[in-house]
Amino acid sequence: MAAKTQGGIRLSALCPKFLHTNSTSHTWPFSAIAELIDNAYDPDVSAKQIWIDKTVINNNICLTFTDNGNGMNSEKLHKMLSFGFSEKSAMNGRVPVGLYGNGFKSGSMRLGKDAIVFTKNGETMSVGLLSQTFLEVTKAEHVMVPIVSFNNQRQISDTTESKNSLKAILTHSLFSTEEKLLAELDAIIGKKGTRIIIWNLRRDKNEETEFDFDKDKYDIRIPEDLDETGKRGYKKQERLDQIVPESDYSLRAYCSILYLKPTMQIILRGQKVRTQLVSKSLAFIERDIYRPKFLNAKPVRITFGFNCRNKDHYGIMMYHKNRLIKAYERVGCQLKANNMGVGVVGIIECDFLKPTHNKQDFDYTNEYRLTIAALGEKLNDYWNEMKRKKNEEYPLALPVEEIQKQPDQTWVQCDACLKWRKLPDGIEHLPDKWYCTLNPDPQFRNCNVPEEPEDDELIHPTYEKTYKKKDKEKLKKRVEYSHQINNELFLKTPVSSSKDFKTFSAMSGKEAVARSLLPETSNASVRRPLLILNRSESSPHSDSDNSLKRKTPSCVTHVSSKTPRLNDKTFNNHDEDDDDEDVIILEESSTPKPSADSDVPVVKTECINLDREEKRKENCDVGEPCSAATSESKSEQLTSATQTELPNLVVKKEEVENDTDIQVPRAEMETKQHNANDVSKTSVDLGNELKNQLQLLNKEKEMYQNKCEVLTKQVETLEQTILEMNNKYVKKEMCHQSTETTSSLEENVHEGSLAEVTILYEQALEEIAKLKEQCSTLQNLKTECSKCADGENKSEVDEIAVQLDDVFRQLDKCSIERDRYKSENELLEVEKNQIACQCEELKAEIARLKASIPQAVTRANDSTTSNVEDSVNFSDGESLKLRSLRVNVGQLLATIMPDLDLQQVNYDIDVVDEILGQVVEQMHEISST
Repeated sequence: MAAKTQGGIRLSALCPKFLHTNSTSHTWPFSAIAELIDNAYDPDVSAKQIWIDKTVINNNICLTFTDNGNGMNSEKLHKMLSFGFSEKSAMNGRVPVGLYGNGFKSGSMRLGKDAIVFTKNGETMSVGLLSQTFLEVTKAEHVMVPIVSFNNQRQISDTTESKNSLKAILTHSLFSTEEKLLAELDAIIGKKGTRIIIWNLRRDKNEETEFDFDKDKYDIRIPEDLDETGKRGYKKQERLDQIVPESDYSLRAYCSILYLKPTMQIILRGQKVRTQLVSKSLAFIERDIYRPKFLNAKPVRITFGFNCRNKDHYGIMMYHKNRLIKAYERVGCQLKANNMGVGVVGIIECDFLKPTHNKQDFDYTNEYRLTIAALGEKLNDYWNEMKRKKNEEYPLALPVEEIQKQPDQTWVQCDACLKWRKLPDGIEHLPDKWYCTLNPDPQFRNCNVPEEPEDDELIHPTYEKTYKKKDKEKLKKRVEYSHQINNELFLKTPVSSSKDFKTFSAMSGKEAVARSLLPETSNASVRRPLLILNRSESSPHSDSDNSLKRKTPSCVTHVSSKTPRLNDKTFNNHDEDDDDEDVIILEESSTPKPSADSDVPVVKTECINLDREEKRKENCDVGEPCSAATSESKSEQLTSATQTELPNLVVKKEEVENDTDIQVPRAEMETKQHNANDVSKTSVDLGNELKNQLQLLNKEKEMYQNKCEVLTKQVETLEQTILEMNNKYVKKEMCHQSTETTSSLEENVHEGSLAEVTILYEQALEEIAKLKEQCSTLQNLKTECSKCADGENKSEVDEIAVQLDDVFRQLDKCSIERDRYKSENELLEVEKNQIACQCEELKAEIARLKASIPQAVTRANDSTTSNVEDSVNFSDGESLKLRSLRVNVGQLLATIMPDLDLQQVNYDIDVVDEILGQVVEQMHEISST
């Protein structure tokens, strides 16, 4: 192979086998199709529609991709068929998806071995071929791409390159004549657009294509596989342990979520794909904010919600520049083997991450790992908050993931302007073609009105994470409760008896002797969380300066437990943490501490006196101050280098021995005095606190007693008033009876006994009770009657309201249907007028062409033999124009007559003319009626 050079330096060559090697980056066939859709979506093309279909040409199954974008000239087409050329930039706020200049080559060669591109931009028409078969047959050493261009007069340029390219295309493609190439260019609707045809599709071992075109005639699906268990289904490699979403094996479902905000219609096999705003089609939508440090805390919006279609399809939808990269990526609690996070879908646009070449994953960088971890935390917060709300509102209902849900909002895309409009709640069924004129909201009933603005300046989450606050409150309560229990145990813990310490010293005497010889450095290295008390340095005789003072919490130090702990049966029932809280270390030095070079050991003395403690408690209870004079001679002193685990307060004292001779009994006496003083002061403080609490309780008790006395006085006054009223009633009755009795009875009244008076009093009380019962029954009847009347009135009002509501709903439906029919009628009128005008023009053109044909024939008969060839060429040109015109008429008729099969129509005869005449006659009949 001859190496090409530039400036005397060899250029790198590209082997034809690289076309296949480059295509292997697409392990999933739909990712290859997405690359071709992206090329039509990008702003340099900005197509409004793209048609994806399956067709058969020369007994070859082909995939076709046709768009109505801006098209390309021959130079742009050459760059598209080359590698690494990407000149895409953002236009009108739309950011391009393409990055590497490799999408068409890798995508088309993944689907089939050969591809041909037809494109026109309004000025020129071009055809390019990218074919592995062509390179294999010609045994090419470099990748060659034949390209031929036509002008608006449908004439090829006369350059040698164009002629050679045309010959290669006609020889190694599905189209053997120039007319067939021009017919495919005419198949592009409008003056601009691109059409891609791919054939020699990839096949499996059984010579079957990797796509299933038969199961659904309006879809392209990946065939089902038979796994080891006998179940059929398709699963991507990363979803072997998940329920497969429909977008993994259905191109229609994948195209519906391919873009975060679709601005292009995708027509798959003749039927429009119902694209959806993924972030607006969820239930219980909430938004959160992610502020990555590598973006200088710039907020990134995350949308969470529940999948309304299938709860088993959940995870994070990760988009990059409006294009789906990873779908249903499970994070956080969704990765665990439980039902947490089921049904929750998260949506994030990760423009700050870098996608891989096949645009099906992101580069596994530190930024990507941090993003995934943050998404897991945010998803856990949303799940816990939604679960808490559901349990508070409906505690006995189904779990939140099992509840049937509806999207929070309804959005629809206009088929004319492709803008998204929000519809009011309650509209369930929409027509196949929806326009802005059908919008119930008059503010957005015109295609010229821009879309509703989104809240892009979101800086805080839209929901409050109250479950975190509750968890913190619970933790705080637990901590307070544990502190309260520890304080109670601290106050109630008894001092161990001297017998226990005797057994303790007997068991650990050897260790105590051994550890008492340790140097000061070893003792200083002990690190345990202990409460260090104030260290006072004074002479051995200054007892008044050795008082204990509790330091603030900042004085707590941490020391390690390098020395082993002593264990004893008397201490087995207590934990180490509790023991550490009950230990106080007293460090005193009668003389300045020696330097680090000194070999004098540090001796820790543990002084425990049971009798002294008992007397101290008794004195504290009585209110007398505790002093060192109450100590008895029964106290026993233990000297040990270890920190013993005691269930009560142990006062430890460290003494530093100097080189001077100090008597041991004197040191023991000093430690006893200091111990007594210190313990007495701490006990006095505790006693004062208890007294203050008792005083507060006594005050509260007195306050409640005063309230009880006031209430009892009120009850007594009420009883007195009742008795007075009863007495008055009895007196009236007695007076009335006394006027009716005779004088003989008046004489006998004074002689009557008190029993009669009591009987009359009891009868009066009974009558009062009966009257009260009658009053209560009347009152109850009155209330029941009023309730019944109110209930009847309310029921009538409710029925009337329901009827009015139904009437208003029917009126709304009728008005909506009326507007829809009106707009459809207007559109049909416009289409009818356009078709009628086109038919008239075509009819006149056909008549003119028919009239010109016999004239050309007569000229040919009358002319000389030298002019015969010119006339024949002229007639051939006219026939080509007539054929192309019939092709255009046939495509126009196919829009009116969907059953018309253009592949079976012969454009060389008058079949199209007859069908056009019939259509024109029918249109005239319809217009006349």
